Amino acid sequence: MAIEYDFKKLPRTSGSGEEVVRLYPQVVKSRTLSFAELADEIEEATSYTASDLVGMMKAVAQFAAMHLNASEHVELEGLGTLSLGIACDKDDEGHAPVITSPRQVKPHHLHVSRVIFDAKPVFMKKLTGPFVRAKMQFPANVEKDVPAPAERRALLMEHLAERGHISISAYMRLTRLTRHHAADELKALAAEGLIKRCGTSTHSVYIKAYETRR
Repeated sequence: MAIEYDFKKLPRTSGSGEEVVRLYPQVVKSRTLSFAELADEIEEATSYTASDLVGMMKAVAQFAAMHLNASEHVELEGLGTLSLGIACDKDDEGHAPVITSPRQVKPHHLHVSRVIFDAKPVFMKKLTGPFVRAKMQFPANVEKDVPAPAERRALLMEHLAERGHISISAYMRLTRLTRHHAADELKALAAEGLIKRCGTSTHSVYIKAYETRR
């Protein structure tokens, strides 16, 4: 057994306009082990039965949720601590609100967005590897059939002529770039004065620069 890893490829555009690829190591998940499978392994190695472990885990989940709903953190012995992350509901267009005053947010506008797991140092020390390079690359980070820079610029201007604006997600679909690459390229084009960013930090688009001089 080993921790398999690969490198995320995040192309970025430098100040000189050159594309620089940065690599970040990340674990490649082979599969998700079910708790039933884990319980069977524990049963074979200890005196605990798999059915008891599954029942105990269901009870832990039930009571942990009860205490998290009471704004408490929950410690899992030997593993770490659970706590809640909350967020405001998005609007009809799927955008998070920009909050400038507590009066904007009512209790019914909130929801639990995630459960945060803070691992204990004693548990982290058990995660030692060994590490091996995975055989397969991350498919989501492989840019396939990407048009050349000049063609991407032409596609962008054609899109702006038809739609008037473009988002990062739309530019990704148009050029088949990764999100980081698409975002950096739009920023570089804005720095050249070809386009201009408009909107808020949570919902921004790019338009032709000359359209702002009316």
